[in-house]
Amino acid sequence: MERTMHILVVDDESAIRESLLEILEEEGYDVRCAESAAAARTMLCGEIDLVLLDIKLGADNGIDLLREIKARRPFLPVIMISGHGTVALAVEAFKLGAHEFMEKPLRLIQVRACVRNALESVRLKNRVLEQERSRYPSPVCQSASMKQLFQQACRLASLREPVIITGPSGAGKELVAHALHYEGVRREGPFIVTNAASMPVTLAEDELFGHEKGAFTNADRQRIGRLETAHGGTLFLDEIADLDVQIQAKLLRVIETGSFVRLGGTQPVRVDVRIIAATHKNLKRMVDEGSFRHDLWYRLCAFVLAVPPLCERKEDIGPLAVSFLEKTCAEIGCAKSLGNDALACLASLPWPGNVRELRHIVTRAAVFSDRDVIDAQAIAAVGPPPPAAAAKRTMNGYDSCNYRSARERFEKDFFQAALERSGGNITVAAAAVGMAQSNLSRKLKELGLR
Repeated sequence: MERTMHILVVDDESAIRESLLEILEEEGYDVRCAESAAAARTMLCGEIDLVLLDIKLGADNGIDLLREIKARRPFLPVIMISGHGTVALAVEAFKLGAHEFMEKPLRLIQVRACVRNALESVRLKNRVLEQERSRYPSPVCQSASMKQLFQQACRLASLREPVIITGPSGAGKELVAHALHYEGVRREGPFIVTNAASMPVTLAEDELFGHEKGAFTNADRQRIGRLETAHGGTLFLDEIADLDVQIQAKLLRVIETGSFVRLGGTQPVRVDVRIIAATHKNLKRMVDEGSFRHDLWYRLCAFVLAVPPLCERKEDIGPLAVSFLEKTCAEIGCAKSLGNDALACLASLPWPGNVRELRHIVTRAAVFSDRDVIDAQAIAAVGPPPPAAAAKRTMNGYDSCNYRSARERFEKDFFQAALERSGGNITVAAAAVGMAQSNLSRKLKELGLR
């Protein structure tokens, strides 16, 4: 059952307000009325799905109020009403984002049709938003560090200031970006993701800012870039450290002025976009080295959220693994669970790939395990070796040595084995290891070998 839609009528004529109130309440809408811009501003703080706004509000100007509404809530549909309608007024209203324009005297059929169309667009938009949110459910975390991180993200969610998210690859930086978007006032707007590392330098400007028709060969039409697509919402710029220095300068201007010029264009394009950037690299070091603009860094670093690696938040491994298993089982149509030994095995791994690696291992275990309860053996079959075994294989007993003692130990083992293979014959051993006999004799003496 869909919820009741809330409509705000703003008109200084009481007869118009009462007439619209009666018509819209008969349609089943919850209707609130305001006779001035000041009263409307107060009511806009509540739950409103549609505004019917008169252009003439006594001493107030409806066009100015429309501009305020679109600045505060860009995706709230507004139907303008005028008793002195002109083409110029209608054009100005549509440029500011009005959904429809109705002239007085109002006709019953016209009012119903305009309101239904506007609210249908709201329903469609809400449906899309719900589908988008369902792709990114609430974060799964038990560790104190991650709980604190998401609390900080919620506090920053309603700001327009840019945020930079740091942390190793696969740790969950995009999930934090989603929290910044969906917990704030921009939740109704688009969330556009782009990866700077995947954009060739020659195409990065076009990808972000778009181009005008005729800007270059084969540019047969205008193209809207990611920044315009994100208008009213958020642009998540992943791996910003890989962004070309020239593009960094244009991005800085967007953050500072809210405008840019498309490739091949001359007129500035104004956008209301919040920039959230992410990187696994040390941007401060890159600034010192000159490979990242210092002015962009100082503009971005007002708010920095650092996502810790999975190995530093072991409490999250179990809940995350269970969540990933539930999703995989729903996709492949089975019912499986993780045994205690499997959870212990997962907790013992080093996780260089972080949460992404954990998800892959759990998914593989769910697909390839024939048992309903996944055990440690199933995890070991699809995952990396336990850290103890890996260390034993890779270090071969040298883990407690420094470089000098490890090298000396290796040389002793190496030359002792050569002597044993040659039956103690130094001439044969020197030929086998590719050394002059005199050099090998000196080395054996240094190492105390006979």
